[in-house]
Amino acid sequence: MSQTTQCAIYQTLSDFMKMAPNFDGQTKQEIESFFAYCKEDMDNDSEKLLATLFVKALNKKINSEFIGENIYLGKYETSQIQLFNILIEKFPFVKFSQQITNSAIVEEMQGCDEVTLMDIGIGQGTQVLNIISLATKLPELKKLHVVGIEPFAEALYKAEVDILSLNGKMPFEITFTGIHDSVENVDFSTIENMGGKVIVNASLALHHIQSDLLRKDTIAKVKAMNPSAFILIEPNVNHYEPDFHARFVNCYKHFYHIFQVIDRIENIGNMDKNALKLFFGREIEDIIGKDEKDRFEKHELATSWIDRLNECNFSIKNNILKSPVEAGCGVEINFHEEGFLGFTHGDETVLAVIYAN
Repeated sequence: MSQTTQCAIYQTLSDFMKMAPNFDGQTKQEIESFFAYCKEDMDNDSEKLLATLFVKALNKKINSEFIGENIYLGKYETSQIQLFNILIEKFPFVKFSQQITNSAIVEEMQGCDEVTLMDIGIGQGTQVLNIISLATKLPELKKLHVVGIEPFAEALYKAEVDILSLNGKMPFEITFTGIHDSVENVDFSTIENMGGKVIVNASLALHHIQSDLLRKDTIAKVKAMNPSAFILIEPNVNHYEPDFHARFVNCYKHFYHIFQVIDRIENIGNMDKNALKLFFGREIEDIIGKDEKDRFEKHELATSWIDRLNECNFSIKNNILKSPVEAGCGVEINFHEEGFLGFTHGDETVLAVIYAN
């Protein structure tokens, strides 16, 4: 494997993926050798690190003790809080997609004395906290009701505490309804205190809904609330693809460009950059390493989401979104005629923002 060149890494990995899951003993040894080659200099080579993540995911199918499960433990010691801060403050895809979305939401709140903001996949509430901070410039706003939907109880609890702690510090009242469940299970008609203008935000959340039928049903339920705005942030890649090798091709290209952007982030060290790449390694493991019934990260192209929105009688209004001139790190932000704002690096549009009403 010492003769393997940088440009051949993808092709070697692709050849292995074409064989899955039918590996003989010789192929298993070749995969182990390839893994050892990539691991040698992965600290300083994004493509090698990316390849090791794919081989680790593939190891779910070949079960090699040599590759192992814990090869990275302690390798890049960066706290989750620090990683989260890097994602929000420096990673262009997250930083600017949320800034654009937050500005659009606050613009939609203009002139209202009462607003209900439903956040699907609220997590720990960081995006909503930023929206609340922006909303302080709205003189008419008297009451903001936040509805947070989140399947992880600990994150939801933190969101509620942090959001409600702003009461008395803002020029408007804040109330909070937390719903500990996946959005596809929620009956929106039973949610109380949905007063004033309704705005729905779904940032990197809807692709966790496992079936096309449930995705359509969830969008239809949102439409039934008659929101003034429904804003989606979604990866623009087809990981819903059932063919394993085709899904690998989509996945590799997507994360190759993400890793290239991470390499270009300024003012953070190589250890933090590699830790951030390993953060995305969990998604690669889900997309490549898990059986179909156990997969969670089922991303789709933006056009698939737009088709569903149109089927549910939403109108696409992306002209409302305001894009920064320069995102940095080689990322370009442009409107696409299909109806989304795309974040592109090289020839890959990695992320999409969609504004509907």
